[in-house]
Amino acid sequence: MATVWGRTLVCIADEAITRAVRARQAESGSGTEATSSQLLSPTAYFCADEQNWPSESPFSIIAARRPPVTRRMSMSTATPDDLMMLAMDQFLRGIFHMPHPRRSQTHKPPGVAAGPPPVHELFSRAKELFTIAAEVLLLSEKLEVPSERQRWASWADSVFNQMKMEADMETWRGPITRARGRCWLIVGSARAEDLEAALERGEMGVLQSEDAEEAREGLLTAISFFERAKGPATAMALHDPVESRELQSLLAEALLNLANLTEDERTREELYARAQLESGDLKLLEDHDVAMDESE
Repeated sequence: MATVWGRTLVCIADEAITRAVRARQAESGSGTEATSSQLLSPTAYFCADEQNWPSESPFSIIAARRPPVTRRMSMSTATPDDLMMLAMDQFLRGIFHMPHPRRSQTHKPPGVAAGPPPVHELFSRAKELFTIAAEVLLLSEKLEVPSERQRWASWADSVFNQMKMEADMETWRGPITRARGRCWLIVGSARAEDLEAALERGEMGVLQSEDAEEAREGLLTAISFFERAKGPATAMALHDPVESRELQSLLAEALLNLANLTEDERTREELYARAQLESGDLKLLEDHDVAMDESE
């Protein structure tokens, strides 16, 4: 039940982000602006989704006699990040209480019909953990605040990492490796985003800062995971070319972001060349050359 509550909260946070984006697009079209806290608060769509039932409808009587919903009121000012904090608490409870698969030591005597397997043998702890982490990872990619993206991608990575003690790694190694690469790509890119404004102003000294070093470490970790994932991904390319292509695209993005944070010109150009090779897109380097010309 705790896991269900956690996944429900993730869905609410995802819906809040989606509606915030739509509201922002509507606001920009009308020429007015709203604050980020107003856009990200679930209050607007909680209230907007209330039905105005006809007076002859039994639901109108139910709504009129319904007591105030304190949980909805307490969530009215919650941001997606706040909702994710609540979801994490529920997930931790659920993970703690998940059954662990174990082999039965009892043997039925001959002639006795075998009954249904115990519940703990039907439950896949690895599948549940992967689902939880994957949903948090997908949501972390949508968050606007870099620090929040970094926080939830790191949390998802910790769950993926935990799976090595819970899963048959021969089966799960490929999906886990790719997913952890995506987590670290988000972490490194979020760190790099904090430096973009300074780099655009020509303040190249920020590349020597601790934040830049942490961003590079995150991107290097992502590249390491993606390169390890290319082994099984290459073998299954004929069966799933879309997944293989997505992996190459993620690797190219990590290489490109790392190149943007690299001081040494020779190393930077090597990274750009590798990114182009993985992406197979000549426009990648063309955009880079234009950006370099403008900066000069």
